[in-house]
Amino acid sequence: MKHWFIVLCLSGLILLPGCTTKEPEIIIEDLDIPFTQTLGEKIPVVSLELPYSTVKGNISNFIHYDKPVDINPLLFSKSTIKTHQLIFTMDAIYPIGSIEITNHKEFPISEISIDTSFEGLTFKRIKSNQSLSATQTSITLGGTMAKSMKLTFKADETVGLSDVTILLGNGLIVKEETAWSNTFLRYDGWSGADGIFSFNLTDGNDRIGASKDTTGFIFSDTFVGKVNRFNNLRQTSRMINNSLGYMNHQEPFDEAFSFDYVVSDGLAYSPFVPDAYIGKKSRNLLDGEGLTISQSKDALFSNSSDGTSWLSDALGSSVTIDFKASYPLDELYLWNYAANPEYGTKRFELSFSIDGLTYETIDTYTLDMATANDLQPYTMVLTLGGISARYLKIKTLESYHETYVGLGKLMIFSESNQFLFGEVTDTNHVTELHPNESSSRLWIQDGVVLNGFLYTFPILVKDYRDFFMVHNVGMIKTPIRNERIIHQESSYHSTPLQVRTSDGGIIYYGAGVMNNVHNDGFVYVYGYKDLNGRYLVSARFLPEDIENMNAWTYYDGSGYTSDINLSYPIILGVSAELSVSHIETGMFAGKYMLVVMENTTSGKISYALSDTPYGPFTDYVQVFQTIEHTYLRGAFTYNAKMHPNLSEPGSYLISYNVNTTQLGALSDARIYYPRFIRLIEVKS
Repeated sequence: MKHWFIVLCLSGLILLPGCTTKEPEIIIEDLDIPFTQTLGEKIPVVSLELPYSTVKGNISNFIHYDKPVDINPLLFSKSTIKTHQLIFTMDAIYPIGSIEITNHKEFPISEISIDTSFEGLTFKRIKSNQSLSATQTSITLGGTMAKSMKLTFKADETVGLSDVTILLGNGLIVKEETAWSNTFLRYDGWSGADGIFSFNLTDGNDRIGASKDTTGFIFSDTFVGKVNRFNNLRQTSRMINNSLGYMNHQEPFDEAFSFDYVVSDGLAYSPFVPDAYIGKKSRNLLDGEGLTISQSKDALFSNSSDGTSWLSDALGSSVTIDFKASYPLDELYLWNYAANPEYGTKRFELSFSIDGLTYETIDTYTLDMATANDLQPYTMVLTLGGISARYLKIKTLESYHETYVGLGKLMIFSESNQFLFGEVTDTNHVTELHPNESSSRLWIQDGVVLNGFLYTFPILVKDYRDFFMVHNVGMIKTPIRNERIIHQESSYHSTPLQVRTSDGGIIYYGAGVMNNVHNDGFVYVYGYKDLNGRYLVSARFLPEDIENMNAWTYYDGSGYTSDINLSYPIILGVSAELSVSHIETGMFAGKYMLVVMENTTSGKISYALSDTPYGPFTDYVQVFQTIEHTYLRGAFTYNAKMHPNLSEPGSYLISYNVNTTQLGALSDARIYYPRFIRLIEVKS
């Protein structure tokens, strides 16, 4: 039973807050009635603001969770504007099933409008001029999500309210995970980072609710140094381009986290470095850098020397392509070295192999010198007649120059016209770097744990004018031992996962990865296509084929194809980091949930649902609006994603990143670390 009692405030006695000598003050006893987050339950209100009104009554009593109806109503006499506005704020974002409004017995309100807000700053009108009865009116809101609700009614007469009750609807409760966010606000050593991906290092199972002892994290740009605890300003700082972290699930939460990066001579360095992806190595020959269209015979090749070609200073050097499996080779397209046409190959020998040990010569060929044009078509095409081979080798025999010999680009197509990608090695390459390659760094995207290795998909970034540009997507294979990521033993692989398409778009894969083997046998890698907006795209492979890029397939709108250029734009407005997760139980059982920050930096964290890993997805449902920009200088937020292995059934952990447009503001350590929210299913 609810108890309440009346304390009379009399002249000459100590007055309680809000008391006068004329009227009694009602004090409501707290009963600690639990809020269980169950459908239809009354939602606790933490504050009520009446910014413009003169009001008689006790606001604290009015919103008290245990308040009996008709006890201490609010009576509105006048307002500084034409309306009275009541702003109710709750401790989280709730799906509102309905709102029950009990009118004042003597001074009832005739009609009311309702606005809702995710963060209490911007409101959206959802009900206009809703008629109220003289007693109690129940207004159905159908699960509208809100942290704040504004009730508005005319201020042209004295009116009152006896009670307002907000009832929980079906859907998701969204809470800020302050404990998770605060654990990444650090004051010594690792002290903030951009980008965050998580992995189950115990057994690689990243499904929701998976058991684990250790979760591993990979971060992109990272600050290392000391931060003043009293004002959150960085005292010393060094930025590295990626770092690692661990959560020991056997330890108390506030002791569970540790971080890892390279330290040499007292300075911090990135665990993952770009060296394998820069310079004039033979790996450049098969990627799309410098081509107007990737993987297309119609592509034109630039004469830039910025990481687009292979160059050697030893005549007789060779390049070998490993396709990872045998394929019937039909055509070989060659673009000669173009940055300085005299460095081009003049004559070469072509051979093939099944086992990589014994090679059979196909023939020797003479290759024309490239022109001085900035964009030029292929120099030569060779018909190979369906030769079955895993390895293809080009050995240089003669150059147009006395010292250097090189090639621009290669494309190999199978008898089915499939572009074939392979791991390319060379016997020699020059070590000189293009000037802008000194700015090269790796930002690590998502990945997957398979067979004791962590595979991640880094993007190679170089400075470009006043900003930066992504040049290609790679793959890093890193062993896991004793639930630690052994970055010192990483191997770096090239991929064809960034392409420029014929319509002018650019596709990047690796923004999100989902291991769906337990459902359909495949691992899905998600990315985005930038073309008049940012669209989700999907690739997949069988676990045993992760290193054979020719076995990967790409969703083309009706099925999966080997042609990455046909990647279908599944849904518009995704972010550059995202997640797709299979929901096995609860209100979304059997669905695939895409989590993004709409349009990358909008601050709108949303989800969409699909029956399949590749769509079609529903329209976005917004669940959160970030507000860091309102109190941090130049701040913006971006790249929301779910962390399945850190989630539980019906309780989903989501992170987002915080950065700033003002370089000097990075001295504030509150800006540069991940924030977290949790989606909680309402109990039925």
